[in-house]
Amino acid sequence: MNVLIIGGGVIGLAAARELRLAGAGRVTVLEKGQAGREASWAAAGMLAPDAETETVDAMYRLCRRSNELYPEFAASLFDETGIDIELDRTGTICVAFSNDDSEHLRRRMAAQQTAGISAELLSSTNIAGLESSLSPDVVGGVLYPDNGQVENRKLVAALLEFALRNSIEVHENSPADELEIRNGRAVGLSVKGKSLEADAIVVAAGAWQSELLDKANVGCPRVTPVKGQIIAYERVPSLRHVVYGAGGYLVPRRDGRLLVGATVEDAGFNTEVTAEAVLSLRQSAERLLPGLAGREPDDKWAGLRPFAAGGEPIIGAVPNVSGLFVAAGHYRNGILLAPVTAQLIAEAVLKGSSPEIGRPFLPASGKEAAAS
Repeated sequence: MNVLIIGGGVIGLAAARELRLAGAGRVTVLEKGQAGREASWAAAGMLAPDAETETVDAMYRLCRRSNELYPEFAASLFDETGIDIELDRTGTICVAFSNDDSEHLRRRMAAQQTAGISAELLSSTNIAGLESSLSPDVVGGVLYPDNGQVENRKLVAALLEFALRNSIEVHENSPADELEIRNGRAVGLSVKGKSLEADAIVVAAGAWQSELLDKANVGCPRVTPVKGQIIAYERVPSLRHVVYGAGGYLVPRRDGRLLVGATVEDAGFNTEVTAEAVLSLRQSAERLLPGLAGREPDDKWAGLRPFAAGGEPIIGAVPNVSGLFVAAGHYRNGILLAPVTAQLIAEAVLKGSSPEIGRPFLPASGKEAAAS
């Protein structure tokens, strides 16, 4: 089978790897710019299905499954490429600065525990013992021991190295111009005026997803960009856990960097870093880590999260167009959901099936077909 994947971010590259491992014949990835340098590069790499959920629903179950896949995913990538993607399962801490906030976290945690989520209530003394550099104004919090992070830029590097070693063609600076659909079947696409044929096409184009599908009159929930800005510091006082609080989050890297994020902005495709956002992120970071007070960040950047109408990803076969598949709208969970999305796409493309965990995320009328 000849598979074309449109989009060379983590989702597209992970799908390419899974398709190759599952026996697909020729796999080609087309990227409009530089592979992995959009949302995948701009992300903070958090794996936080527990810390970020309010309810145990289909979306949470998908996120949890993917989080559970990460240890094997990381180990396999290391064996295949020699690149350590720095999977860290130390845990994630949500902190409170007031008794009201602490009570909110406690009630939220109690509901999560009832639903089977692993969480531990922390006193201010507990938190000081775990992270001595955090603000003494922290009055309590919750530890999610099964959550953590991955170095997303090394994940990009590992997936590209896998592609290189396994005859997956990755064509950069190759924007797809138009899908070719004949008699209700996707048969190829045009790139720079050249027609490419395929047995299956997977559209994993991030925030640019809808441009191509709309042009071909393919019905699918719209995907729009949501801007996020992040700042980073070098050589930060020791911090082991990912920490949420004060309107932001801290993500410590093994090399001593600290990422601070992230804004949520409706700004179209604008990726300009703004002084207002940097100030807001600095204030959040300094409240959590007083040792950062007065320090200018060493780096800053912005990316575009792909947000699908309805707020959930779209994964699977497009109804009424044979041979066309989408992996879209992962929003803030693209890194987290890469392993499970790759498996779902491989199942759909090679076997024509959709496992139960993926059915709530099928494109539009595909959900109705799965339920019948």
